[in-house]
Amino acid sequence: MRFLQKVHAKYRVESSHGVIKTSEPIKIEWDFSNDLLVITVDGIDYAVIDPVSSTEEIDFNEVKKWVEETYYSGDYKSSAYTACRLRAEEFKK
Repeated sequence: MRFLQKVHAKYRVESSHGVIKTSEPIKIEWDFSNDLLVITVDGIDYAVIDPVSSTEEIDFNEVKKWVEETYYSGDYKSSAYTACRLRAEEFKK
């Protein structure tokens, strides 16, 4: 999966959402609410990153790298897939 847009190194997390475009027909969205950052791929909750406060910065290059590395694993394609919970510290630089 190759990302078409350059993702800025860090975003300050606020009550907002966004979309990351890829070279494939895969829609990756992120949404921050209730101190959680939820990554959704093609409408399916892919990962929940917690705890995240509005004053913290998340490195979205790390987020996209993680999605790239895990999207093609057999687990995600399974109907039994449930979103993983990850610590925000993993995505801070």
